[in-house]
Amino acid sequence: MGADQFRILPVSQVDDAQLLEFAISTWGEEGWRRVQKPWWRDGNYALANAAIDSTTNRIAGLCVAVPSEWRLPESRDVQAVSICGWYVAPPFMGKGLGKTLVRSFNHRASCMNALSISDAAVGNFTKLGWAGPYASWLRLLPFPIARRAVTHVAAFSVHSHLLGGGAIPSAAAAALDAIDAGRPPTILRRKRRAVEWSALLRACPTRRLEFHFLYEGTRPIGYFVIRPTDKEAGLAYRVARLHYVSDVVLNCVRPEVVEFLVDSMAVAAPLSAGALLLCTTSRAIAEATSAQGWMDQRTKLLGPRLLKKAPRFMLGGDFAPMRTDDFWLTFSDSDVDLNI
Repeated sequence: MGADQFRILPVSQVDDAQLLEFAISTWGEEGWRRVQKPWWRDGNYALANAAIDSTTNRIAGLCVAVPSEWRLPESRDVQAVSICGWYVAPPFMGKGLGKTLVRSFNHRASCMNALSISDAAVGNFTKLGWAGPYASWLRLLPFPIARRAVTHVAAFSVHSHLLGGGAIPSAAAAALDAIDAGRPPTILRRKRRAVEWSALLRACPTRRLEFHFLYEGTRPIGYFVIRPTDKEAGLAYRVARLHYVSDVVLNCVRPEVVEFLVDSMAVAAPLSAGALLLCTTSRAIAEATSAQGWMDQRTKLLGPRLLKKAPRFMLGGDFAPMRTDDFWLTFSDSDVDLNI
């Protein structure tokens, strides 16, 4: 690939006609849906770069990344980007363009990661020196309405909020900030303060997310978020009434806390839910859901599919040498949460 064959530009500098042509050539006649309501185009939440072919002035590839801030175990704050979308038009494949687009974000952050990646992406990230791939656990709870009883633990309670549009009530904002500030140094996850959640909710202004905060006494110790099936969800999800846990955050993994979390997720699922889907890299949560009857890779018939569909993640930059057991990633760390 010649050094001057492609120009790398922010997507904000690309016109709609170029984007539409790229979408159709990459995803077919229905490709316009990929760019009609894009959460990554205005630059307020995500970063997106386009590779422009200098000869034809066509978009040859796109790469989308979400910036984030992390606190490392030594209490050092670092900037990171999560690669959340990586597309190359068929005529330009095999030219190393995808790797060039990923490198275009190197100056933005010292740490990089990606979740829910294909075999092709694994090969390309490996060539870039990233570590992995590492597995997550995918869990499915069918008919959660049948699990409406929560284990009563006097010390714990749940406070719930329906949030959307970027506005976060003061009580929910205070809980989010307190939970983020109380993260143990042994758990690596991106900062999820009220300001970060507000930005995500503004990126998808019509979406409503159900936040459920877990309290031990008067102290918030974690939360989970359920995204109900809505009109923006894909047809297959609407037909199956598949809701999913888009995020799980805990500051304590004592067995009784994790058990209360898993109980609470089943109870919080909307009555209309046909199933509840969860992705986690936390072994404690994965094992607790299996123990409480969630389908996993060992389940007959559906188990192999859950194993195959479980997102994989890779780590680049300063993340690469770190212990993967410490990383907590969920659907909220990938474009799966935004595109389903």
